[in-house]
Amino acid sequence: MEVNIELLKEWRDDAKSALKKEIGCLESKHGLLSSYMGVLDAVDELISENDDLREDLERKQSEIDDLSEQLRQAEAENTSLRMQMLSETGDLRQQLVEAQEQSLEVKSKPMEIHNHFESGSTSQVFNDKVNGRFAKGNDKKKKEKKRWKRMVRKVL
Repeated sequence: MEVNIELLKEWRDDAKSALKKEIGCLESKHGLLSSYMGVLDAVDELISENDDLREDLERKQSEIDDLSEQLRQAEAENTSLRMQMLSETGDLRQQLVEAQEQSLEVKSKPMEIHNHFESGSTSQVFNDKVNGRFAKGNDKKKKEKKRWKRMVRKVL
């Protein structure tokens, strides 16, 4: 059996060509499947990140609930203190009104001045503002004596 070498060469070239095409198709399919795997890896990362964010969200929501409860308690305490302050303010206003009424009663009473001096006393009583200077009658004599003493000292 003799095989035609030319036919064998042709068949070999066709087979190589077909295999190269098949390799090319498989390589493009490999690239496509690799891309799909990359997408699936990215989805895995997103799912993992989503789980982390969900846990973070639950933790933050728990903190928000705790802070909301603290705020409600603080508001209740604030309201209680405000009511207490209003009550005390009312009491203080009532005390102020009573004090003003007592002050008016005291002011409305006439002032009584009792001056008791012995007979023959030269004391004077002033029931209003006094202007001027209070001086004894002997002030002029004392000044004159002092003046003379100074003059004598200068001479000596």
